[in-house]
Amino acid sequence: MRAGIPPANPNGARREKDCLIMCGIAGFTGPCSSSQLQSFQKALNHRGPDENGTFCNQSVGLSHNRLSIIDLKNGRQPMFNEDRSCVIVFNGEIYNYRELRSQLEGRHSFATDSDTEVILHLYEDKGFDTSQYLKGDFAFCIWDSRDQSCFLSRDPLGVKPLFYGTTQSGDLVFSSELRAMLQHPGIDDAIDVEGLAEYLTCLYVSAPRTILKGVRKLQPGESLAWKSKSIRTWRYWTLPEPEHAGLTVADVTEKARGLLKASVNRRLISDVPVGAFLSGGMDSSLIVAMASERSPGLHTFSIGYGDPDFDELRYARLVSQRYGTTHHEFVIKPRAQDLIEQVIDSIDEPVADSSAIPTFLIASETRRYVKVVLSGIGGDEMFFGYPRYLGAKLSEVVPAYFRSTVAGLSRFWSSQPSGRDIGGWIRRFGQGINLEPAARYTLWTSFLDPDSRARLLSNPPRLEESPEQLMRDTYRRGTGTALDRIFRFDVTRYVPCDLLQLCDNMTMAHSLEARVPFCDVDLVAEMARTPATLRFQGFRLKPVLREVARDYLPKQILNRKKQGFMIPIGRWFRHDLRDYMESQFKAERLPHGLDHQVVISMWNQHKLGHGNHTHVLWAILLLSGWLRKNCANRFNIG
Repeated sequence: MRAGIPPANPNGARREKDCLIMCGIAGFTGPCSSSQLQSFQKALNHRGPDENGTFCNQSVGLSHNRLSIIDLKNGRQPMFNEDRSCVIVFNGEIYNYRELRSQLEGRHSFATDSDTEVILHLYEDKGFDTSQYLKGDFAFCIWDSRDQSCFLSRDPLGVKPLFYGTTQSGDLVFSSELRAMLQHPGIDDAIDVEGLAEYLTCLYVSAPRTILKGVRKLQPGESLAWKSKSIRTWRYWTLPEPEHAGLTVADVTEKARGLLKASVNRRLISDVPVGAFLSGGMDSSLIVAMASERSPGLHTFSIGYGDPDFDELRYARLVSQRYGTTHHEFVIKPRAQDLIEQVIDSIDEPVADSSAIPTFLIASETRRYVKVVLSGIGGDEMFFGYPRYLGAKLSEVVPAYFRSTVAGLSRFWSSQPSGRDIGGWIRRFGQGINLEPAARYTLWTSFLDPDSRARLLSNPPRLEESPEQLMRDTYRRGTGTALDRIFRFDVTRYVPCDLLQLCDNMTMAHSLEARVPFCDVDLVAEMARTPATLRFQGFRLKPVLREVARDYLPKQILNRKKQGFMIPIGRWFRHDLRDYMESQFKAERLPHGLDHQVVISMWNQHKLGHGNHTHVLWAILLLSGWLRKNCANRFNIG
C-alpha cells in the first residue's frame, strides 16, 4: 500500500498526483512500419480511446493506447529513460512505486511522477529481475537499444493480459490482445490442436497456450527476453506452498481481514469516479462495505434478469442501503443478435464462460457513470466458495465401502439449466467418488469427456498432451492436502485464464477499468502459505471470509445460498433465443473441423429438454462466431 496517500473521495479527487495507465500495448521487433502500428492502435482503441502514442525505428515498433484515469499529462507513452537508450510501453498500476522511487532517486533523474518511469529506471538497475520488485497489476515491454533486446513481463496473478509470437524470420510480436496479434502479417491464424481440445473440455485455454498455434500468452508471474531472434521465458514468481504452523483460525481470519482491506484501499486510488459491481453475494458485498469506509457514496451497480432463480437485486439493495451507496440497477432481457453478437465481438481469445454476458451488459451500463470499477472476482477461489470444494472434502470422508453406492445413487440425478444445478452437482460428485483425487478434480472441472470430444471433432487430432493429462499434472505439482492442490490448480489456471481474461475483455470493451481486490499478490500468497485445513474447517463454504464479513454484512447476505454470477442462458437457448440458435447451428455456419451432425444432435437434445448441453453449445457458438470474425480460415488446424 502506498504510504501517505489519503483516501479517495467519491469523485476520485486526491491531494497527491500519480500516473495510472490502463491501456492497450503492442509492438514488434524488426524494421518499423507506421501503418502496422496504426493497425494495432485501431484494434486496441477500446482499451485506450483517450490518447495514443508510438515509437518507430529500424529495430522496433511500439504502440500504446491510453485510458485516462489519474493525472496523465506527464505520463505519455512510449516513455524513455534519461538518455533515451530504453523505452517502455506499460499497462497497469504499480502499488509500491513511491517506495521504489525513493530508492532510485539518488541514481536517476525523474521527469514525471508516474509509476511507468519507475519501472524503466528500476530496469536500468535490476535488468531482467525488475518484476520481482513490483507489486501491482501489470504488463509491459521494455526495448533496450544498448543490446537490441526486448523484455516483456506480466503480473503475478495474471490480472493484465499479454500475448506474444514470433514470425518466420524470428522477430517478436506482442500485444494486450490476441485479436491485435492477428493484425500482424507474420502471425499465423491456424488453430492449435491442444488449445482447441482444452477449450472444448474446460471452456478456456490455459497459459502459455492459446487457441492459435502461432500465439502464446505469458503465464502469470512470467517474464520473457528476446534478443538476436531468440526467446527465453522464466517464472519470476510462483505461488508459495503451504508452510504456516501454529496458527489458529482467528489468526488466519485477522490476516485475511487486514490484507483484503489494504487491497481494497489500494484499488480506490483514482482521479475519476470509482464504482463497484454489487451482485448481492458475499464477495462483492464485502468489497463494497470495505470500500465505502473510504469512499462514502460509492457508486454500485447490480443486474437482474426477471428470473427468480437468478435474480439477486434484493440482496444488493440491502448492502447498498446499509452503506449508503449511490446505487444503480439494470434489468436485462435477452435480444438474440444484439446481445450475443456484441459479446462475441468483445471476446478476445474464446472463453466460453456464460458470465461474459452479464459482465458485458453491466459493464456497458456502468461505463455511463464511472471509468473504474471494483469486482469480487477471485473470492470463491481464495476462500473455498464453490460446491466442488465441499465435494472434495466429502470425498475424503465417504467410507470406501459406501462409494459404489453413492456413485450408483447419483445416476438418478440429472443436470438442469437452473440457477443452482443441484442435480448436476450430485451426478458429477458420484461420477468422481471412486477416482483418485487428481482425476476426480479433473472430471469435476471438465465439461466434455474425451469420448464426447472425439465424437465432436470430425477428424479427431492426435494430441501430444490431452487436456486431462495437463490438468492432472497441474494438480499433482502442488503439495499439501487435496484442497491445497485444488487451490493451486484454480489460482494458476482457472482464475487468470477464465475469470480475469473474461473480465478484462468485457470491461475493456467499454473502456472500463476493472480492479480485483481478491487477486492481490500479498493476500493470495498469504492464503497459499496457510494450509487448507485451517482455511476450510467444517463443511460450510468460505468459513474464513464469512468470519471477516460478519462485522460488515447483514445476516441475510451471510446466510444466503451460493448463487454465482450466472444467467439463465440454458433456458434462453430453449425459449427467447431459440430461433437465433436454430440459425447458428446450421452446417454452413459451423467450423469445418466439427462434426456438424453431432453438434446438431446436441442442440436438438437440449432444445427438447432431453439433455443439458448449455456449456458446450455456448462454447461452440462462441468459437464459430469468433473464427468468422477474426480468422481468414474458419478452421485451419495447425
